[in-house]
Amino acid sequence: MLNQGTIIKTIPPEGKLIKIPTGIASFDTIIRGGFPSGSLILLMGETGAGNIEFAYTSLSMLSLLRSNTELYGSTRKQLESFMSINEDLKLPDTVCYISFSYSKDDIRKELEHSFPVGFLEAFDNKGFVFKDLSSFYPECTTPQINNTWKGIKGTKDEGKQLILKELISTLEFNARNGLVIIDSLASLRRVCCLEWTDLLYFIEELQKRSKKWDGLIFLTLGSGIFRKNQEEEIMDIADSVLVFEWALEGFTRQQTLYIQKSRGVLPNIIKDNMVRFDTVVSNTDGFVVTNVKRISGR
Repeated sequence: MLNQGTIIKTIPPEGKLIKIPTGIASFDTIIRGGFPSGSLILLMGETGAGNIEFAYTSLSMLSLLRSNTELYGSTRKQLESFMSINEDLKLPDTVCYISFSYSKDDIRKELEHSFPVGFLEAFDNKGFVFKDLSSFYPECTTPQINNTWKGIKGTKDEGKQLILKELISTLEFNARNGLVIIDSLASLRRVCCLEWTDLLYFIEELQKRSKKWDGLIFLTLGSGIFRKNQEEEIMDIADSVLVFEWALEGFTRQQTLYIQKSRGVLPNIIKDNMVRFDTVVSNTDGFVVTNVKRISGR
């Protein structure tokens, strides 16, 4: 059982690049501390290849790091050794998971059977928010917000508009200096009946606002759900794109991850000749990077 404690906050010097860790230590060391704050990150993956497990592990670990100053202190010390002098690290103030398909109990049960026992504690920690839009009804009350988001006029059904307004309200209240996971883009489009152009407008607006919110936003998307050119349009908008795939290793399949695009991260990956990361999901550590594959002959 992790002890609760006061979060240590530091004010970074002006001019420094502020990074937010994913909470997955084996991955954060590779990207030298974390992603730049204010990033919109697409987690795109083949079925069962690890993008959802990456999101689960990240939200759980960041929630636990926020509640345990000793654990955060040791993690920060480890990550700072990989960062340059013009970079600093911060934790999100809140961790928010937005689901269109599963309830909080559904995900808790999944974590209970397949992930470390401590991950369940994350759901009860202060600063953790779970927004269940899978059973949202039009009669639910919705906070008044200024509906200036692009794409919100793309739905004509009142119930669908209320769901989209509830999503926007949740983002406005929790995304500032926070980690927000939206699961998933395909579910968002289906539930809100968005036309393709309206979905793109929404993602573009989300990318712009992420810079003002100064946190991290993860968008999950299954590979092959949208057409290839549609996937590329989404990738073009996102600041970073992590691709999760299955690779054939002899007679077995291996979960893999590669960074297709990333603002402030990819140059270091290229410089270090890193091309692909083997990964695994275990009930002792959650999502873990187990091996780094480098460009042959270098």
